[in-house]
Amino acid sequence: MPLLRLVHALERRRPGRSFALGLTVRRPGLQAATATVVASTRVAGQGPRALVVGTGDRVDVAVGGDAAPLPGGLSSQAGDGLLPRHLAILVVPLPNGTLLRAISLHPDRGFAVLSVDAATPTVGTIDRLETSTGSVVAWNALRLAFGGFILDVVVDGPGAGDVLEILPAGRQLAFHVGAPLRNMGTAVSSIAGPALDGAGGGGHAIPALVHSHDDDPIEGGLMLRARTGIVRVDIPTGDLQRGVLVGRSRRCTLGRGFDENDGLSRVHALVVGLDEPGAVGVFAFDLASRYGLRDVSRPSRLVPMARLDDGIGCLVYGAGYLTWENA
Repeated sequence: MPLLRLVHALERRRPGRSFALGLTVRRPGLQAATATVVASTRVAGQGPRALVVGTGDRVDVAVGGDAAPLPGGLSSQAGDGLLPRHLAILVVPLPNGTLLRAISLHPDRGFAVLSVDAATPTVGTIDRLETSTGSVVAWNALRLAFGGFILDVVVDGPGAGDVLEILPAGRQLAFHVGAPLRNMGTAVSSIAGPALDGAGGGGHAIPALVHSHDDDPIEGGLMLRARTGIVRVDIPTGDLQRGVLVGRSRRCTLGRGFDENDGLSRVHALVVGLDEPGAVGVFAFDLASRYGLRDVSRPSRLVPMARLDDGIGCLVYGAGYLTWENA
């Protein structure tokens, strides 16, 4: 019966809505008309999908950080501090347009949101921008400034660009911060140790500590069935909507106990809950990882995205079998 259910679930999987868009990265010049294209690509496929921008060799848009200095002593930040996987562009094609969400993959690296209708900013304008945005949601078109570069995302077809929501840097994803501790009840005295105030019969006061949790209700749990056992991480509703990272980095919610020999990248995948017409469920998106996400029925087949809450999930190469379990 489990095998039969797996076959039926695989048969129910359907490709998402199609999309086509262009991504262009420019380095601003001294005047608006002198911006230089440093990377450009077109992507077509079925959504939802995550496209990665950074300096890595497997990203969808590769941006070099060693641009030559500009005349007049201006630098436009020259791409300093760009990460191998710096930004993720989540593409969700819907019946009435395409939803775009740009996400900084590091809590301390933000960007600025620019008007898609305005002229291309100059290097002086870019250097003065406050890059404190961590995530932005928009329709059909998007323009960002990050690390001294300008990124344009333009979806094919009708529909004007429109910014819907902006989140500050540090709040764009549910980054792992560890379980905080809080006091429970009153302090108690230890049995051993020096007497307090010379009264004898007691030691240092030790508060009882417990792990505290957010008030946000638990939506469900990410399950990773690895060789060493099953790892489960409960995810509150708000965290799932913002998105969590899977990988070995300390930013990641799941995977920090693995090592580089387990087939798990430092930042491997983004897991996010979507609730849009035609894109409802919990999805895992590959983030240009070394080993990628794999089809359960054909482990040699790489997949850019996998549905986790449909009873199938995906393989995270050697790390294990990733699924979602509702609360």
